[in-house]
Amino acid sequence: MSPDNHEVRKERLKYILFVIILCALLGFGIFTIRKKSDTSNQPALISAEETTEATLQPEETAAAETSAAEATEDTSEEATEDTTEAILPTEPSAPGPIAAEVQHLYVRINHTQRIQLDLPPGVSQNDIRWSTDDPDIVDLAAGQVTGLQKGTCIVTASYGEEHVDIPVTVRELTIVNGITYVDGLLVVNKSYSLPAEYDPGLLPITEEAFNVLAEDAAKEGLDLYIGSSYRSYDFQEKVYNSMVSGYSKQYADELSARPGHSEHQSGYSIDCNSIDNNFAETPAGQWLAAHAHEYGFIIRFPEGKEKITGYAYESWHIRYVGIEHATNMYEQGLTLEEYLDVKSVYDDAEEETEDDAEEAEENDTPDEEE
Repeated sequence: MSPDNHEVRKERLKYILFVIILCALLGFGIFTIRKKSDTSNQPALISAEETTEATLQPEETAAAETSAAEATEDTSEEATEDTTEAILPTEPSAPGPIAAEVQHLYVRINHTQRIQLDLPPGVSQNDIRWSTDDPDIVDLAAGQVTGLQKGTCIVTASYGEEHVDIPVTVRELTIVNGITYVDGLLVVNKSYSLPAEYDPGLLPITEEAFNVLAEDAAKEGLDLYIGSSYRSYDFQEKVYNSMVSGYSKQYADELSARPGHSEHQSGYSIDCNSIDNNFAETPAGQWLAAHAHEYGFIIRFPEGKEKITGYAYESWHIRYVGIEHATNMYEQGLTLEEYLDVKSVYDDAEEETEDDAEEAEENDTPDEEE
């Protein structure tokens, strides 16, 4: 090969190598630029995503806050309702029934009796309205019933829609020939006496009624008989004085009547069988207590009413008053004193209270004297 050709070829190789190096540099430069461009664009994309998320978050937060607010509002409303229920006063419950302590009230003319009521909780006597269907028979003042004239009426105690009707009978006390009667029933006790000359013996009506009673008891296999009946004024004086001598006046006054004050002098009273405190526990005594009223008799001095009758309990002592009166007293659990609105206390009783003294003084004055 000639030297000239060799030089030409060498120059071409240099040129080719230069071009190759140049292309390589250009390619490397382009690669670097593109890589930098990709790197610079990535934060922009991330920022865009973050911006989108940031844009969306307030909306989601607002929605969440709205839900939370609604939940809080519901809870608040429930709490408010509960609080309101707790704060608001409960409506008063309807009053319970009103009941009277007596089935039937008996009061004498110019006498006053108070009607006692069993009231529901929260109701007082001052809340009660009182009325009567006949103001000519009784006068009413806050449960105080005063008899104006003989008769029967209804007294009504009411509260709201509740009420109770109490039958009231106004009785009249009269004195005839020194003998005291209340609506026709003879009265003899510590407050009212019989004249010494009053001497009727055992009255036929009393004896006849007892005989029927004893016959019916016998059908039940029971033996009831008259142990003691009529006693005169003089005989009772001996009995009483004997009690005073053997014990004391106070003891005698609890168990025996002073002369003129004994029911045995009236002709209406009988002592059944023997005078024995155990009589009440016998079959005959129990039958008598349950059935005496069916024949017109009452247990004159019942147990638990000693302060009212003035005498100790006598299960054997019966008094004839008639079937109607006896049944009323038996069913209503009343003594003769309660039924006739009279007291039984001696004028000279040592432990007489002021009220009893006033009542005894009133008892000395009849409603009407004949």
